[in-house]
Amino acid sequence: MANGLLGDRVRLRALFADEGYLFFRGVLDAAAVRATAEEVVRTLVEQGLLDASSAWAGKPLTASVDTELQDALNSQQLWERLVAVPAVAAFFAAIAGAPVGFIPLARYRIMPPGGTTQAHQDALLNPGFAMTTAWIPLMAIGAELGGLAVVRGSHRGGCVPAESLPPLDDSWLRADYQPGDVVLMHEALAHTGLPNRSPDGVRVSIDVRFQHPAASAAVVGRITAVDAASIHIASEDGGIMTLGVDASTLLRNSTGAQIPLDDLLTSDLTPGRRIIASRRDGHAIMIKPL
Repeated sequence: MANGLLGDRVRLRALFADEGYLFFRGVLDAAAVRATAEEVVRTLVEQGLLDASSAWAGKPLTASVDTELQDALNSQQLWERLVAVPAVAAFFAAIAGAPVGFIPLARYRIMPPGGTTQAHQDALLNPGFAMTTAWIPLMAIGAELGGLAVVRGSHRGGCVPAESLPPLDDSWLRADYQPGDVVLMHEALAHTGLPNRSPDGVRVSIDVRFQHPAASAAVVGRITAVDAASIHIASEDGGIMTLGVDASTLLRNSTGAQIPLDDLLTSDLTPGRRIIASRRDGHAIMIKPL
């Protein structure tokens, strides 16, 4: 745990640079986390995924079901409200040295019995943002429910194909988690969600992501026009910009799959679509629908 270094940003930065993650116990407003969990559970019941006793109802969590669920949760702005709680915002500002800008690449992690997550690195899926991922458990998560596991120092080798990541063995580190805990991860840290071995329990957590205060801000806005070599965006900060795209740009569709450049004009990256983009010198590194 990194709790003992709270207030010493120099040593926290050094530890984060060396190990690629920081685990804090009980630093977030636990009541606010539990309130968020209650709203997530209520939505899961409404969607028919949990029964009245909060046990998994057996409905398969297909891609389409998960998309509908994520949309329902995002419409409530639950994670935005959580990170805006003064005590929560103060924790992240204390870690970064200034108020941080959260970007809309958050995800509600709903893991049914038997479910697991493929080991991955966030920077490979969302390149160009210079971001830190904060994994927030919304419930008590013990060994049976699985939870987050990381490989200490794996960020130092940069991003590699998923099949080249270390096998799931004793080198992967996990803990028992409680509401109020948080794990901060370097964007290139290898991590996974361990299998949920509960017979009927669901595991619930949130990933939120923020950029360093000195990093170039992510572009969030709506597409106004698309052509074979560029995407024009009206950003939510009031600006109008054009980002060039080519074969090096990671174009993603609403399910997260990659869009080949030749399919851009027939993809769901259409005028009016809200998107997030990372960029460098007027060139899009990644564009993803929101």
